[in-house]
Amino acid sequence: MIDNPSGVLPTNPVPIVAQLAIEYLTENSEDEYRQRRSGRATCCSGFDCFLRWIPVIFMGAVLVYSYYVYVWHLCLQKMTNAALTGVLLLWYHLLLLMFLWTYWRTLWTQCRPIPEEWSIPEADWMRLQRADGPEERRRVLAAIARALPITMCDQNGVVRYCVHCRLIKPDRAHHCRSCGCCILKMDHHCPWVNNCVHFHNYKCFLLFLLYSSLYCLDILVTLLLDLHQAWGIDFDNVDLDSLLTIIPMVFALIFTAAALIMLGMHIYLVLLNRTTMESAHSPTFCVGGRTRQAFDLGCCENLREVFGDRWYLWPLPIYSSRGDGLTFSTSHKSRDGSGSSASSTGV
Repeated sequence: MIDNPSGVLPTNPVPIVAQLAIEYLTENSEDEYRQRRSGRATCCSGFDCFLRWIPVIFMGAVLVYSYYVYVWHLCLQKMTNAALTGVLLLWYHLLLLMFLWTYWRTLWTQCRPIPEEWSIPEADWMRLQRADGPEERRRVLAAIARALPITMCDQNGVVRYCVHCRLIKPDRAHHCRSCGCCILKMDHHCPWVNNCVHFHNYKCFLLFLLYSSLYCLDILVTLLLDLHQAWGIDFDNVDLDSLLTIIPMVFALIFTAAALIMLGMHIYLVLLNRTTMESAHSPTFCVGGRTRQAFDLGCCENLREVFGDRWYLWPLPIYSSRGDGLTFSTSHKSRDGSGSSASSTGV
């Protein structure tokens, strides 16, 4: 029994217990919060992490199988023209090199952490937690973000913030549950690279789609030509060796179609300066309301935002994008009819 010398019981013990529980949980979550802010959140168990690597392992297995089919089965065993074989192998290995380079960069390029000035101070966080109603929450968030360059808000016109990372969200940033932190210009979380597609690796992701499409298309065309040479127009010429070529051809057809569809979709999004998330859900702006056209600066400028101003770096998976991922130029065309553009301004 707890001693109570005064003999007076608290008149309302429930809020005291609740506050103690909140303080205890807050104290125990400080390490997890710091991990999220540094981008090193451990939000999954070892088994979950293994499951997330299964698509990457599958990609590696398919790549090894395609290498065996193209290099060994087609070029080295079946072709007799040495010059043609050399040209095909040179082109294939060039595509393979670019495929692996872009895939590696997309896989391992992590999003840079959001700077500390975007984090919500502890005192303001406690005020936000104790806010009574949406209007008080709106005033608290507006005071916190008054010096930050943001133009986007939520559907209620309130400054966007992350309850997990305890920060004000920059424009186009979203919290990824898989990565456990807020991601700058988040497009989507791609299981095939076990990573988010974001501001710092979006160019690499586009190039990966381009070179993977060319890689699959090269294998598909070569397999089709091989089958045509073996069968001709007479299906009586079909043998076991030709039938064994059909299996990789079906795989090549599936992967080529998938890669080309993804490539076409993202080229369309780049030309409009939209992310996948913005295409599915229109972003809301403090001035102008909900629109998908606020970041559209025209096709050429939209391309330069992703690929940069140095054209000779465009085909290489080397970071050359414009900006820092925190602020973005917006077009006034969707707001007042003019064609000019301006950088994001503070709220």
